[in-house]
Amino acid sequence: MVSGIFLLARDLRREISEVMATEQWAIDAGFRPPCLGVMAVVSKLAPVSQRAISDHLGLDASDVVGVLDILEKAGMVERRRDPDDRRRHAVVLTEAGEQASRRLVALRSQVEDRVLAGLEPEERAQLADLLDRALAARPPTAAPLPLPA
Repeated sequence: MVSGIFLLARDLRREISEVMATEQWAIDAGFRPPCLGVMAVVSKLAPVSQRAISDHLGLDASDVVGVLDILEKAGMVERRRDPDDRRRHAVVLTEAGEQASRRLVALRSQVEDRVLAGLEPEERAQLADLLDRALAARPPTAAPLPLPA
């Protein structure tokens, strides 16, 4: 028997892929699935180090660099030297990145509404809370850090 969590994750992944396939700006930018998570982290935490992005998403640091290359080439993010540590980069959204981030939030909301249509608002909140708690309980090397609301 397949767990409902896996089926839900599959449905969310499929739905967001279908929605993103209709967003010409994202296609033109060369968006890949990890771009969505990186954009969300940068939007919430900017200026943020590449390492912190990696930690939040549980992605390998070299994968984050590749995603940031895509986003920087598309004009969505900028990497600046961190004034507190010149060896690190601080990542921020550009104006185009801010606009794209707002669009991504709207698309993610649409997808969640479709996939979770069978749940009442309080049930959705409960599901989100349970998933956040499950993620927070994972070992530090595997657990993404929670993003601020």
